[in-house]
Amino acid sequence: MSLLILDKVRKLYGAHEVLREASLRLDPGQKVGLVGRNGGGKTTLLRLIEGLEQPDYGTVTLRKGARLAYVPQRPEFPAGKSVREIVEGGLDELRALQADLERCHERMGSADATELERLLAEQQRLETELEGLGGYGGERRVEAVLDGIGLGPDFWEREARTLSGGEKSRVALARVLITGSDLLLLDEPTNHLDLAGIEWIENWLSTLKSAVLVVSHDRRLLQNAVDTIYDLEFGELQHFPGNFETYINLKEERFKSAMRAYEEQQDFIRKEEAFIKKHMGSQRTAEAKGREKKLSNIERLACPRHEVRKPIIRASKAERSGEMVIETHALCGGYEKKRLFADCELRIGRGDRIGIVGRNGAGKSTLLKILAGRIHPLSGEILWGHKTHCGYYDQDTSDLRADATPYLELRRAQPLWTDQQVRDLLARFLFRGDEIEASIASLSGGERARLALALLLSRSPNWLAMDEPTNHLDLAARTALEEMLSEFDGTLVFVSHDRAFLDGLCTQILEVDHGGVRRYTGNYSDYRAKRREEEAARSAAHSANRAAAKPSSKPQNAKGPAKEPAGEADKPKSAPGKIRNPWLFEKLEQRIMALETELKSLHEASVSEEVYRSASKLKETQMRIAEVERDLAAANAEWEAWVGS
Repeated sequence: MSLLILDKVRKLYGAHEVLREASLRLDPGQKVGLVGRNGGGKTTLLRLIEGLEQPDYGTVTLRKGARLAYVPQRPEFPAGKSVREIVEGGLDELRALQADLERCHERMGSADATELERLLAEQQRLETELEGLGGYGGERRVEAVLDGIGLGPDFWEREARTLSGGEKSRVALARVLITGSDLLLLDEPTNHLDLAGIEWIENWLSTLKSAVLVVSHDRRLLQNAVDTIYDLEFGELQHFPGNFETYINLKEERFKSAMRAYEEQQDFIRKEEAFIKKHMGSQRTAEAKGREKKLSNIERLACPRHEVRKPIIRASKAERSGEMVIETHALCGGYEKKRLFADCELRIGRGDRIGIVGRNGAGKSTLLKILAGRIHPLSGEILWGHKTHCGYYDQDTSDLRADATPYLELRRAQPLWTDQQVRDLLARFLFRGDEIEASIASLSGGERARLALALLLSRSPNWLAMDEPTNHLDLAARTALEEMLSEFDGTLVFVSHDRAFLDGLCTQILEVDHGGVRRYTGNYSDYRAKRREEEAARSAAHSANRAAAKPSSKPQNAKGPAKEPAGEADKPKSAPGKIRNPWLFEKLEQRIMALETELKSLHEASVSEEVYRSASKLKETQMRIAEVERDLAAANAEWEAWVGS
């Protein structure tokens, strides 16, 4: 039985029809991606499913008793509640079921045969519901989810109400992710996550037992975490089985097929109309009338429309800069009370294409602003090359004046342009007619982003510093921006969490993390492969060092094993260096080896068919892997402290 059915749903706002005969069917466990242009009705569709709005025509049917979970767009939390308390609130239903199950077990001890039969049925029902909510281990899930989306232990006891907007959204997301549900609705869940968090939530969604309907512009997430895509275009929902790549190919094939059918029909109509016009009133009048009657009864095909409105983004020709664009020496960046990175040595040349990555708060935007000359470094030197002209894109579009209009902002930036030049550029970024006189305060995030890009390119920079340029852009606008930047012949340095964008444009990656800046050759996939190699090599070296430093239980000499004096056999064995308690040290090493063995077994199990084909088993395995990795890291840190003491 389907979990959710939308049947011929129509939704109007005044004369504007947002949804037109929209139909959708979602089955239990299915992972569905919803795509379409900004303002095209995706959020409206989610609100109809949530029950926050009602359709004007048609029906929205959620299976009776189905649990629905969604993340509010602007979450608010009560005073005095910590982050952990808010997230653990998502376990309330699970804990209530656990308590009911325990009471059921207690009653079984004194029940007669008839009552026992009823209690066994009750037990089975409760266990089924408990499994549907994720089973036991809810507390472990809380920590795993918080860590995964970038809210580490430093956040857990903070008052949730005092967090930033992005942090609040992550807390609300964490609460929903640990709440067992039959259907999970997510509206742009990756917006406030760093790359590690995006990859984590992608893996989480792919193994989640419940059904998911996710609105996203993240092409990698749509490629890796969903099995069906619905495209909302011109108010109509189209169904595409498969992931994002399959969707792109199928959509192109459908368009070509529809265009062929349309053109063939148009060709047929033209020929018939020509015959009718030529022979009406002649000896073949009867035949002409017959064809005219048949032609009037033909169901005429509409000309197929392909894609949504797409901005035409072209970089104007800029003055050529020198070979060296930026050079830094011992650069230190951050704020008065917090240094984010130090000793940064960079040389960026003309034509370099560099992506900046790292965890949230590591200093990516700070580094970009320093390179662009927007803020001063704490210390160190930065040099800009000959004839460099930077175009800086701010992810918050804070340079736009709220009381202005798109036309006035561009006129202010280019006072010597003609009225037609201003209107032409705005039209290329989809601002037409009355839209050019709209208040900037009333623009959506996507519209503000397009206007900021228009202003940026109007100044003809020869190197671009862009902070999250794809934020707020829909798939069509992202594609247009990527095409423009791939043809841009200047230098490009940008911060992004869009993996497809990074892969398509970068030839180098700067990683800002752990107080430093490291440079990698290649795109994002090359960088991730290199980082995995480094982690594997570091782990192997760590194991080798530990083996070399392991205490010897029986000292050896050239003549063979040394004999132990009587009464010494039961004493703790000797250890190298300054280790004072070899027995405890050996126990620690045994624990490390046991954890390493378990971790290896868990990784092997996670790719076995038995576990891989069971979402619940795979989830439990991955959660245990996370626990073992944490325990192993703590044990290794303790081992290093012993050896170094």
